[in-house]
Amino acid sequence: MSRIYAAVSNKGGAGKTTLVTLAAGEYALRNERVLLIDADSRQNLSGWWRLCHNKQNVPDNIEVTTASTSRTLETAIERFATSFDLIVIDAPGVDSSLQTSIIRASELVISPIQPAIKEIEAAGQAVAMVNEINDEAGTKIQHLNVRTRVTIPGRNLEAYRYIRPFVAGLQQAAYRTALLDTELFERNIYRAIQNGLGTLQMQDLTDSVRKARAEVQALVNEIESKRSIHLKGIAA
Repeated sequence: MSRIYAAVSNKGGAGKTTLVTLAAGEYALRNERVLLIDADSRQNLSGWWRLCHNKQNVPDNIEVTTASTSRTLETAIERFATSFDLIVIDAPGVDSSLQTSIIRASELVISPIQPAIKEIEAAGQAVAMVNEINDEAGTKIQHLNVRTRVTIPGRNLEAYRYIRPFVAGLQQAAYRTALLDTELFERNIYRAIQNGLGTLQMQDLTDSVRKARAEVQALVNEIESKRSIHLKGIAA
């Protein structure tokens, strides 16, 4: 059966699609079969996929489908659960029944946090939703946060400095979540690949691409390490 992850934020434009495509490319490079489900009405993920086909930059080991309702989401998961190693869902950027269904279907939810107050608040809402579902259903869905669109000057911003204590405050309030150490920096290549260039891992190895790939490798390694620790905790 597939592992199911979801990128969730109640803020549109938070960077979910970029996060999904970057991680998918790394998992695919590791010979995992990856299905991406675009459940966001903005359809940015599907748009990227169409452009990849149009420009003949279709990555190996990745497929994309859509789900606009809880029923179509359930159907897609049932249909593909045994055909892929990993399913990653790009969730809608609004609180909805579909978003709830996505969280319920996932074993791991990751929320991108840009250094801005609204994005931080949106991540907090995602944490609350995951914990509420866990409490109601007795599930152990894992929640992680990742800082995105980080810049060196931006690290001096009050909003950036607020992210870590914000997540720590959630943990102190008994919300189960964690902040990843790995950050995704603001990089031109991350924007460029959304124009149908395939995945990051398909690009020529310039110095900037090497740095970006090392960053994404570290992100995926940390996600899987956190997942392993979480599963051991459940089994204990």
